[in-house]
Amino acid sequence: MKNILITENQLKLISEALGVPDTVLDAAQILYDLVERDIKSINTVEDKYNFDGDIDLVLGDKKKIKIDSYELKVEIETIEGRGDGVLDIISMGMGAGFLFNRDVYMKETETSTTLELIITFAVGENWEPSGLIEKMEEDKDEQIASLAHEIKHKYDKQSKKLGLIGPDAIYQATQTRGSLGIPALDRVFFRYLYYIHGVENLVRPVEVASSMRSKNITKSQFLNFLQNNRVFKELVDIKNFTFEDFINQLKENEDRLDALIEYIDEDPSNMTLDEKINRVLEVAYIDLVNNRMEIFVRMTDHHMDDMLKFGMQLGVLPPHLEDKVKELEKTDEVRKKFLSYIMKYEKNPTKFFEDEIENFQYIANKMLKKISKLYAMAKDDDQPVSESIINWDLHQQLMEKKYGKRKIETEFKFKK
Repeated sequence: MKNILITENQLKLISEALGVPDTVLDAAQILYDLVERDIKSINTVEDKYNFDGDIDLVLGDKKKIKIDSYELKVEIETIEGRGDGVLDIISMGMGAGFLFNRDVYMKETETSTTLELIITFAVGENWEPSGLIEKMEEDKDEQIASLAHEIKHKYDKQSKKLGLIGPDAIYQATQTRGSLGIPALDRVFFRYLYYIHGVENLVRPVEVASSMRSKNITKSQFLNFLQNNRVFKELVDIKNFTFEDFINQLKENEDRLDALIEYIDEDPSNMTLDEKINRVLEVAYIDLVNNRMEIFVRMTDHHMDDMLKFGMQLGVLPPHLEDKVKELEKTDEVRKKFLSYIMKYEKNPTKFFEDEIENFQYIANKMLKKISKLYAMAKDDDQPVSESIINWDLHQQLMEKKYGKRKIETEFKFKK
């Protein structure tokens, strides 16, 4: 493959276009060093640890976001029946505050120069604090990539002051929903729904680029790296996942379908397998819609709303609150529009899953193409050096030492 030399400024432009600000990758390494230091200092068994400190970062090139401090919360969740010790890092999260602006009826991000990071560890019943840093350092490159992922979330939110609140409600509803006890739904569909969400897609290239940098991937190594990268492999799985696969997985777990139907006080014994599947998908859809709507209402809430509603019922609202009543009525209209949008499949919930899986495939394919373009950010391979041979005999001996005795060819290999 032909190498093309580009300038540092050109590389920056490429990186920005791919959604990978160089500053985010630098910040991830700096933040990892701070997190590593803080977690190393833990020497007591607690449920939660808090750290904070100063940090000097500027994220982004065109749009610059300044960060001058960080807050780290380390949370411990005990998982029974999974053994002893520190089991794994469950999640990393980046805090971000926002409010619902009732002047424009959109989400308004609160300006913050603090990185608010939460790392949640899963532990067995018997664990030692030293296990936390061991788990953090077990795959350092992976953890730096995860931090780059979270920092990019911070950058995206801070660089966009206003935005629609619906996508956030949909995103959070996927994260916070409970288990239905059916692997095809819990471990596959809803995981893919979370993974393919637009908020996550904004940060996937950063995650892969961070891993590339940590591993010093060159252009000749890029393909092999990509084929073994966790993010890339997950996207390939999503791209290849079909609605037929989904239905077949549900059919393989008929006992789980029965258990859910019985849990909602219905009798599956008189249902066909297809009827069970349709009913389970209907219940899953209803549960998801309700969760999305509850979060949307909470996100668009105002501390005065309950008082206004109570006053309206009693007919005792003071005149100076009339504008607030109009704002609340307008907010209710926005909520009704969102409810109408998320209830689009009320009459055919199964179609919701079919359409979502088709969307999974489309977006995953789009993201695979975008991540493949990170090739431009891979390091150039060392170019062969043209040598002036001074001692031919010793040069020949050195070549034989390096490569062994060469086979002498007796036929033209490339003639065909």
